[in-house]
Amino acid sequence: MIDKFYEWFEGTFENKIQAFSFPGRFAMVRVIHKRIGDFFYGEQAYNYQLHAPYRTFVVKPVVEGDFVRIQNYSFQKNLYKGFHNLDSLEGDLTHKPECDSIVKFDGKEFRGQNTGCECHVPWKDKTTYLQTDVTLGENYYYVVDRGFLLGTTEQVWGSKHGRFEFHKLPS
Repeated sequence: MIDKFYEWFEGTFENKIQAFSFPGRFAMVRVIHKRIGDFFYGEQAYNYQLHAPYRTFVVKPVVEGDFVRIQNYSFQKNLYKGFHNLDSLEGDLTHKPECDSIVKFDGKEFRGQNTGCECHVPWKDKTTYLQTDVTLGENYYYVVDRGFLLGTTEQVWGSKHGRFEFHKLPS
């Protein structure tokens, strides 16, 4: 199961079809997942600003029973932007268990989300909590990240129009 996750998750994904079909709702975005040992370093950028990602992240998929826990890590993002210095990445990681996601494989795809409301993300001058839903298939990656004001259900950032539908580009 984990080998399939690694194979499907690694690569470059974009939502060109979705962005062209619904330009008022979805910007064209590219997501790159690069495997570094058991970890993945990722960058997410608007297609017109690929050199300036608005999101960088490190995750590590780990099998736990019948599901995969996608462990989330904090790190000094400015040191690695543009896929630089990745050989020293593992020494700079701090696990953030409150931001992990749980996905299950149903025989066709991996589906899941983060658990709880403890994954805090600063936004402007406020603290928000992250809610994320993920679907990963052989050639696609669907994800929606949303930020809610802490202690409320008021969404203040993230997609208001549903998930981003990324399709894997040929390597």
